[in-house]
Amino acid sequence: MTTTWTDGYQTEVNYTYGYYKDLSPNYQKFCLLLNGVDCPPAKDDHKHCELGFGQGVSLNIHATSSFGLFFGTDFNPAHAAHANVLAEQTQVPHHFYDASFEELLNKDLPMFDSISLHGIWSWISHENQHIILQFIRKFLSPNGIVYISYNCLTGWAANMPIRELFHSHFKFNSTSTNPLQKVNDSLEFSEALLTQNPLFAQRNPNALNKVQDLKKQNPNYLVHEYLNQDWQCFSFQQVVRILEEIKLTYAGSTDLNTHLDNINFSDQHQQFLNTIEHPIFKEQCRDYFANTQFRKDLFIRGKNTLTPLEIQHRLRNTAFVLLIAPEKLPTTIAGYLGEFDLLQEVYQPLGAHFKNSDYQPQTLAQLEQVMPDITYAKLLNALVILCHLGLAQPCQHQLSDETIQQAQKLNHYFLEQASYHTNYQVLACPLTGIGIPSDQFTQLFYRAHFVDGLNSASEFAQYVWDVLTQLRWLVLDKQGQPVSDTETSLKIIEEKAQFFLDSDKLKIAQQLKLFA
Repeated sequence: MTTTWTDGYQTEVNYTYGYYKDLSPNYQKFCLLLNGVDCPPAKDDHKHCELGFGQGVSLNIHATSSFGLFFGTDFNPAHAAHANVLAEQTQVPHHFYDASFEELLNKDLPMFDSISLHGIWSWISHENQHIILQFIRKFLSPNGIVYISYNCLTGWAANMPIRELFHSHFKFNSTSTNPLQKVNDSLEFSEALLTQNPLFAQRNPNALNKVQDLKKQNPNYLVHEYLNQDWQCFSFQQVVRILEEIKLTYAGSTDLNTHLDNINFSDQHQQFLNTIEHPIFKEQCRDYFANTQFRKDLFIRGKNTLTPLEIQHRLRNTAFVLLIAPEKLPTTIAGYLGEFDLLQEVYQPLGAHFKNSDYQPQTLAQLEQVMPDITYAKLLNALVILCHLGLAQPCQHQLSDETIQQAQKLNHYFLEQASYHTNYQVLACPLTGIGIPSDQFTQLFYRAHFVDGLNSASEFAQYVWDVLTQLRWLVLDKQGQPVSDTETSLKIIEEKAQFFLDSDKLKIAQQLKLFA
């Protein structure tokens, strides 16, 4: 295989079809607001660009459900073709290329309000990193946002030799011509080597566990994540220093877990961190306490901070939607320090109000009015936690009929495709501009109701079973074992369907305007 256009990047196997909410302009703006950073509201004339968009699922979700015009490139032509196939379902205006970063740099492009790159910074050559920096410097507007995620040195330091072993066998020692088989062979060899208990494994007792964890991952993902010619880890301050040279300032993270110190760091750890005056050094030190493996950072060209009162005013005017019935909300949350109870005196009335309001969007100010006994700080903390858990989302400040129609067209396409494969585990939400996680069963339940007019759990179960029968797939029981008996399979699916109905998913989908 030639590397004249691949530049050392794996193209023999296509990337996975994952969705990443961190790339959503609305979600990015919400995260910036939580960090007290000013940025302009979304507008129709805003323009956004994603570099290395993979299969383009995230890019299309955001192009159909958000304001503005979306651009992007992925130099794998199969990925670009797939992204354009999705865009054709909605006829949304877009500019999706299969250009290299250098080719994109030389195109006649507008100034962008945001430029996002998810993970690729760790997978590309120094030359391409330099080109991306030139691209950002040339095309990012003042007050423009950059989202960049990358492998973090702090959490990866002990496991970097594992990746090197894995990659070296893949490159030099595997005899198979099938790249997915080569992945399996490389993992088997790495595990066999470490079970010999060499001195490295003795000094790094987690190494074998790391390989065993990798064996559970999607091999297509592993090819792109670990087996490119270039693979690098960065410390936070390294990335800050690099981006400062093109006039970017660190503005926060899209990982809402960074706002939940009480479940992640002990009082002693928090006190220690609070003695560090320099914000960049403090953030760097947080990575040691969290053993951070992957950072998801936001930078901005021209950082303007809001006063505490301005932050509160904007957050109070931010609407939120709940994505699940309050009866199905968890009662605990896991942090680095263990499992913690969620305050039911906050979450029960909060969930009940959403349900009593038929799951219509609620601003923080509205919630304060109907729940005067709960403080602003507690309500905001609960909403941040629910957003972190994927059970709530912040809404966009405006909505158009065109956006709703575009999102619904894409969602109907996803429902149709659920009869053939499990590639698309997401739906587009025009209220939030953020994708809603949705597995194959859930999508088929939606299709049974919104397309075919079915209503009961038993009807849903038969509908899904007919699809699975055509695919010659088996249902898995609670232990993850395949079930061949039809009656048992239908019972398992019906239980899932009943949970779906009890979670008010149909009513919520209507409020979210997921389907026409």
